[in-house]
Amino acid sequence: MSVMMITKSVRLTPAEAQELARAAQQTAATESALMKKLILEGLQAQKLDRAIQSYMQREVDLRGGAALAGVSYNRFLRQVQARHIVILEDQTFLERLYDLAETFENRELQEAIREVEASSLG
Repeated sequence: MSVMMITKSVRLTPAEAQELARAAQQTAATESALMKKLILEGLQAQKLDRAIQSYMQREVDLRGGAALAGVSYNRFLRQVQARHIVILEDQTFLERLYDLAETFENRELQEAIREVEASSLG
């Protein structure tokens, strides 16, 4: 079964066209094949960015973010970690935060953590 292909066009400045030609030559690919590869990579990166934004706004959880981005759960998790985003489902977060509060003798933070834990239990 063949897939119908659709042609799209793009306008480049002479400098951009030269850069594309140079990149295609270096990778031993045709310019059109390289453009398609770069467009698909850009679209995937944009999907991932949108999914991470949705995760940060608590619209989706990690699994939902992975599905939205069209990547595996593990890949999405690695991307979230690489961007230093707090993982909302981390069950040990409050415990680790409390340890830090103890280390730095921050009584206000310790009390706030206790209140959060108590409110989540009841």
